[in-house]
Amino acid sequence: MTTHTLAQGTRSSSVLNLGTLASATYVMSSAIDLGAAIPIDVTFEVEATPSTTPTGNKQLVLFCKFSLDNTNFGSGPESGVSALEEADLHFVGVLPMNANALHRKFFSISGLPTARYMKLVAKNDLGVALTSGNVYQANIAANSA
Repeated sequence: MTTHTLAQGTRSSSVLNLGTLASATYVMSSAIDLGAAIPIDVTFEVEATPSTTPTGNKQLVLFCKFSLDNTNFGSGPESGVSALEEADLHFVGVLPMNANALHRKFFSISGLPTARYMKLVAKNDLGVALTSGNVYQANIAANSA
């Protein structure tokens, strides 16, 4: 009988520095190349600290956009404050933040389109700026024996 296992790659350096992202503002990563042998899944670790106690929606929202050729990425906001085409982005998840402290959460892109290239887009929907924040990546490979 064939045995299937999953192997997690190492935690990357930051693939998206959120810095002191202002409220109601988007920021985008550089292109992430998942390689010719695309992993079965990718886990993203998001960590962020608000500058003061969050107000409003009290969340940091993570999206992504994909490309088959590293040139033509899906549409949607990449920076600034215009949410006009936010619905074009692929929703990854929400990091809720109710307190002025470091928050951390993990997200999977399983179930989203499969493409070699992707960019992450984060939206600060906290009502306050961030003090700091980063997103890290670990690829998940499938093995059969």
